[in-house]
Formats: sequence, structure tokens, C-alpha cells
Amino acid sequence: MLWPDFYTLSVIVFAIVLAGLFWKDRRNVERQSIVFLRKTQRGRRFITNLGKRFPRFWLATGTLAVAVGFFMSLYILYFLADLALTNITAEQPVPGLALVLPSPSAETVSVPGIIGVPFWYWIISIALLVLVHEGLHGVMAARERVRIKSLGWGALFVIPLAFVEPDEKQLSRKPALSQLRVFASGSFANFLLALLSFGLLYLLSTSAFVPAGIAYRGVIEGYPAADANLTGVIISINNHTIATVDDFREALSEIGPGETITIHTMVFENGSQRNLTFSLVTAPAPDNSSRGFIGIARLSQYMEMKHEYRNYAGLLNFLGGLLFFLFIINFGVGAANLMPLGPLDGGRMWSIALKKIAPRHHKPLFRAISAATLLLLVFNLGLSFL
Repeated sequence: MLWPDFYTLSVIVFAIVLAGLFWKDRRNVERQSIVFLRKTQRGRRFITNLGKRFPRFWLATGTLAVAVGFFMSLYILYFLADLALTNITAEQPVPGLALVLPSPSAETVSVPGIIGVPFWYWIISIALLVLVHEGLHGVMAARERVRIKSLGWGALFVIPLAFVEPDEKQLSRKPALSQLRVFASGSFANFLLALLSFGLLYLLSTSAFVPAGIAYRGVIEGYPAADANLTGVIISINNHTIATVDDFREALSEIGPGETITIHTMVFENGSQRNLTFSLVTAPAPDNSSRGFIGIARLSQYMEMKHEYRNYAGLLNFLGGLLFFLFIINFGVGAANLMPLGPLDGGRMWSIALKKIAPRHHKPLFRAISAATLLLLVFNLGLSFL
């Protein structure tokens, strides 16, 4: 009998514990199709008092959120249209979108159209995402003197949910800018968390890690790296130590094309490191025939942990991965939420703005923009699965 590994077992235990908590509190849990919600009044006073305590600060924050929200919404439209045009004119589809889903594995899984994020990175990132998103919605609603009816938490399968329920009728009677501040604040909170995660990840990488080679995402057919079946992180070329991408480029520029070179790489198998050696002849670079070229694509910096921190390698690697996915998921979800589609915050913002700009024609205009956005989204996402 094959037993699941420890990581997968921890995911199963989490799902069982979560189901047990809902079952124990089932009298207070409301089921809406496959979504389970637990409404409460706890925390409402705290959010209301926080929103009323610093009115000028929240006013400035909300106004900035509106500006950032519309900028990002326009940028998303541009990105989707540009990606669609590129895919229409390109010989091969250019993947630009992917669904980010949890994976029971401890490794990141990438297949066409889907990125499987290790479960614990994903679940913690989503939990913090919904917490700050709904939290700032509530604070901004309180700042605009909109009553918070309830708040709470829930789950979609094992996906954590949180919500703040303002009085929608009261909110709809507020000035347009007040409504925009409430709707824009959720994604703005996600952008702030993404920025914080990126800053902490930068501090962690610069203090606990040092550059120790370059990695790459693929090789280009017809060039020396593909012919030699080059694998692993490149750590040296001839007598050149390769610690950074700049070291790699300088080495190939100095060596030039048509030269036989020896490349040393390192690979990791079953938790151990192994060094490999490859011999190949450099080709002329496509953009500069005087520079050597081996044909590897999408270079990235490989970082190695400093010796004094290696006793904490497991913890630091976990924190690094968590901060990376906190950045990616919060930025991605925050941006996606600003698309001008009906049920999203971005859609509600566009509806309010168009009603002010073109009161007689705002409904057909919004339907047209939403339909175009949805068409672009489905087209680009569909190509990602090819």
C-alpha cells in the first residue's frame, strides 16, 4: 500500500480539521451552494472604530486607491489587448495568463494554463489576501459612514474566505467618490501586501543568500546548449567563475564565437548536489555576431544560502517561498479584481464612473466594455492551455 508523503498528509489533515470545525459549528454556518459562510458580529466594532479614528488618513488612502485602481484597470485592458494581438500575429501562442491553483505537492507544478502552487504557500497567501482585502473594504466603509451589517469567514472546499458585509443600500446613496473609495480599497490592500512581501523577500535574499550561479528556463533548438543537452545551474565557463548573469554575459563576450568552452554546472537530486561538465563550441549571438552565444533562454539568478545561516535552511527557504508567492498571488488577484467585469470591484468602479460621465448611455457602454474584457480574457486564457 502506498502511503502519502508527509506534505500531502498535512494537506489531508488540514482538510479534515477544517471540515470538523464547520461541522461542530454547523448551526451557525450558512451554506450557499458549495460555499460555507460563518457570519458574526465580532470585530465589527473594531473595524468601525478604526475607520472613524483617522478620517484624514483613510480619506487620502482611499483616494489614492481609486487612482491606482483605475490605472491598473486600464493597464489590464491594454495588457489583454496587446497579448491578444501578439497571439493573433505570432506563429506560436504566447502564454501570458495562467490559473494559480493549490497543489498537494511541496513542489511548484507548471503545466499549460495552470501553475500549481505548493499547498501551504497557497493557503497562507490566500488567507492573508482575503483578510487584508476585506479588512480595508470594511475600514473604508466605516470611514464613509456606511454601516457594516456583518462580517465573518468561510470556505470554498479548502479555500479560506473572509467577508465584510456593508449596507449596500446605504452605500449606493453615498457620493460617487465615496463608493469608489470603498470598492478600490480591497485591491489596494492586496497591492500593499504584495509590496511589503517583495521588500521582505529582497531583504531576506540580500542578507541570507549570495549569488552562486545562473539558472535558465529552456534551451534554444539548433544552438550549442541544446546540442550538448546542457542541464543544471551554470557555475563556471573555462576559467571564469559565474556567480551572476553579468558574469555569464561578460565571459561569453570575452570568449567570442567559434570557441570550444568547458561549462561546469551543478544539479540537485534527492537532496544532494552533483557537478556536471559539458564541452561545446560557442555560436555567434543573434544580436551581436562578435559575442559568444550558447542558446539558453530566460536567465535567472541562482542564490545560495550563506554558510552561517545553513542551520536554518529549512525555515529560511520556506519563508522565501512564502514571500514570493505572497507577492505573486496578491498582485495577480488584486489586479484581476480590477477588471471591468460586472461582479468584480473593478466592474462596480467602472459602472459608477460611467454613470457620472455618460448618465444616459452608461449601461450599454459598461456592457460593451465588460463583453470586450471577457472576450479578451477567455481568448488569452484559452491559448494558455495549448
